[in-house]
Amino acid sequence: MKFSFSKWLKRLVYLSIFVFISSNFVLYNHAYYFTHFVDKDLPKVTTATLDNKSLMDKIKLGIYGVEIPKPRNKTLPDSTYQAVTLGSQPQLHAWMLLTTQTPKGVMILFHGYSVSKSSLLERAKVLRKLGYHTFLVDARGHGDSEGFQTSIGYHEAQDVYTAYQYIRRYYEDLPISFLGVSMGAVSILKAVHDYQLNAEALILECPFRSLSDAVYNRFENMKIPTFILPQLLLFWGGIQNNMDFKAHNSLTYAQKVTIPTLIIYGKKDPKVKQQEVDDIFNALVSEEKKLTILEKSGHDNIMQDDVAGWTKAVWSFLD
Repeated sequence: MKFSFSKWLKRLVYLSIFVFISSNFVLYNHAYYFTHFVDKDLPKVTTATLDNKSLMDKIKLGIYGVEIPKPRNKTLPDSTYQAVTLGSQPQLHAWMLLTTQTPKGVMILFHGYSVSKSSLLERAKVLRKLGYHTFLVDARGHGDSEGFQTSIGYHEAQDVYTAYQYIRRYYEDLPISFLGVSMGAVSILKAVHDYQLNAEALILECPFRSLSDAVYNRFENMKIPTFILPQLLLFWGGIQNNMDFKAHNSLTYAQKVTIPTLIIYGKKDPKVKQQEVDDIFNALVSEEKKLTILEKSGHDNIMQDDVAGWTKAVWSFLD
């Protein structure tokens, strides 16, 4: 049989087109379900649960992406609180828990990705003992707030500003501070950058350096090749969520932060590298800044992993 170079070249072109289209189809789906929660009661997908799934189920998850249920508040405060609705498009939900001491100020708290304000209740207890009213906010798409969509801190900066305006209106005589976890920390940094918020202090737990870094780290943790694929995922996520993913960068935001800032990082964090946090800390222009590394802590449970270390860092900073 005579070899036909043009014939094989044509097949190679067709194969390349197929691979390009199919890979973009898969990444479009994954970008969508990463930023769009579903209104279903689904178990969390872990490595263990994946191992128990059939080959066909694994293939479906690989092609269409993993549906993530909208995070709900399954725990209520164990003390008196006020439920607050604020903002519009989207409408946000929050809890106000007052300190029993003479108030030093109001601390506005924002949670991380795919959790809700109930995850902040233990932090709020410590802060109220320190003399702060605490305002726990569900970011858009999370908890009791409106919607099912998240932009991993990009549009959530508007939620930070909405919460700030609310507290400024109803507690005008008290200074305002912020505490944010991961996505919440980056949301706060962006809000300070975008809206020039006048705050007394910032407490930022494990902020990621950029959205690109966060996606690359996720690919590495899942042992997925990081050549081109993360960029395509970010590209489609940017289109779906109307955001400039390249501009979503904590280093840029930090260069406008003159507010006293404490950054807390867990040494065992698998999602954010210490170099990222070091870079953000160095980029802050605040003359009062502190970086605390908790040796026993990870990412998702940074406070719970070392309550004493976290409390000591926060108390010494605010005191």
